[in-house]
Amino acid sequence: MAELADAPDLGSGGETLGGSTPPSRTPNRVLHMSFAIEQVSSVQKRLRFTVPGAEVSQKLDAAFKNLATKVKIPGFRPGKVPRKMLEDRYGKQLRSEVAGELMNLKFQGASTEIDFLGQPTVEETGVIGQGDFTFSITVQVKPDVELNTYLGLKIRYPLAAITDDQVEADILRRLQGQARLVDVEESRAVESGDLVLTEISDGDTVLEAGTMVNTAAERYYPGIEALVLGLKQGESRTGEVTIADSSAVAANRGKQFTATVKVLGIQVQKVPDLDDTVAGQAGYEGGADAMRAAVRFELETSANEAARNQARIHLLQELVKTHEVSVPAALTEKNLKLLLEELGVQAAYRGRDPRSIRYSEAQLADLRVRAEFAAKAGLILESISRKEGIAITADDLERKYQEIADMRGQRVEAIRGYIQKDGAVADLKKHLLEERALDWVLERCELEYVSENDGPAAIEAAPAAAAEPAAEAVAEKPKKKASKKAEAAEAAPAEAAPADAAPEAEVVAEKPKKKPAKKKAEE
Repeated sequence: MAELADAPDLGSGGETLGGSTPPSRTPNRVLHMSFAIEQVSSVQKRLRFTVPGAEVSQKLDAAFKNLATKVKIPGFRPGKVPRKMLEDRYGKQLRSEVAGELMNLKFQGASTEIDFLGQPTVEETGVIGQGDFTFSITVQVKPDVELNTYLGLKIRYPLAAITDDQVEADILRRLQGQARLVDVEESRAVESGDLVLTEISDGDTVLEAGTMVNTAAERYYPGIEALVLGLKQGESRTGEVTIADSSAVAANRGKQFTATVKVLGIQVQKVPDLDDTVAGQAGYEGGADAMRAAVRFELETSANEAARNQARIHLLQELVKTHEVSVPAALTEKNLKLLLEELGVQAAYRGRDPRSIRYSEAQLADLRVRAEFAAKAGLILESISRKEGIAITADDLERKYQEIADMRGQRVEAIRGYIQKDGAVADLKKHLLEERALDWVLERCELEYVSENDGPAAIEAAPAAAAEPAAEAVAEKPKKKASKKAEAAEAAPAEAAPADAAPEAEVVAEKPKKKPAKKKAEE
């Protein structure tokens, strides 16, 4: 797939003579010194080439002379084989090769003037060697998007309130790393989630004199938990048991026997109550109150980011709905390829080999719809950025390189090198430009704030088609969470809009100071 950037604007019609000759115009065709450009459709152009007969003859003569020095024909010295004989034996093949060379040469020169997509297609050729050589090449191009209203659009914006219960639940999750096993009261029976020290027997034979059964996720005797639940310390129960095939012990898998289980002790994971000491051990300065404030800040930041993403998604849906945009097939296929690569990265991050993933025709059709949506949205945003003078500078790229480097714990020079080596700078710049244009439009929308409860229904739980996956994916697999686009692409309906490209979250409070050295404790 080829794409030339920064090509001059050829216009959508007119006829111009190239070089220093003054232009003359006719509809839908632009003439240059050796080729004409015809606008076939909004997404397709045809280049008609004419190679002068003298140039063709010169190329053919040189090709036959070169061939004469290489072929070995009995009775003739190298370089002395008559041209007529070469014509008879190799003429068809040689003329085809010369035609191919001329087409490549002329197209390479012409392609500097056209920002084309995908692979060019040779439509028709004349006969080479009989005067002027003519041929046509068709290319796909980005359409000129006629912008409609994009300022002052009414966009729903969900407001998410963080409750005290949510804060406490998140604190509990963060303190799991400090949980300790403690004995329960002797009067309490076994509950799901307990760790139970047991004696397991098969008839008169004691299989395990003291084995710990995890009633929430037993690994060695899965299936025996039902006998344990409800027993108190010192009590026993007998019953038929079939050990599940998921047992970590091969000899136990599928085993059926009459088991007797005696409870020797019951323990439970106890998460410490939050106090100033526990907060300090978790890496927070300022005690329990400071930890609660920090957790609330992070939850509110995440909620605001999600809310802004929803508003951006709705805005993209509105922009695509209100603009008629023809999408070149090559652009859709490029987005589809990027989306599949992103989903592969997500699968690898979850421990699955991306090469093992197979998509059904229905799944691919759905992903292609998403890719086309992303292409439409990108073309609209590109047109808006061009009209409004929105641009990405070298400093913007450097900041993005640094952001990626910080996220992955690598040197910025390495990240910059990865992206430049993979030829992904243009894609990254395009991604940043779309983000900036989308934010620019969102800032000029009429926002309709809706409550958290009304949000999902009001915003249509559809967003997230996965526009082009973020270009930073070309550098290296993320060491933290990957782009939201692939996650959204797996779950969202086909009509959904891209969900990545989240801007910086709104600041809702001053974040309490936190010890960086123990940051891992909160993870």
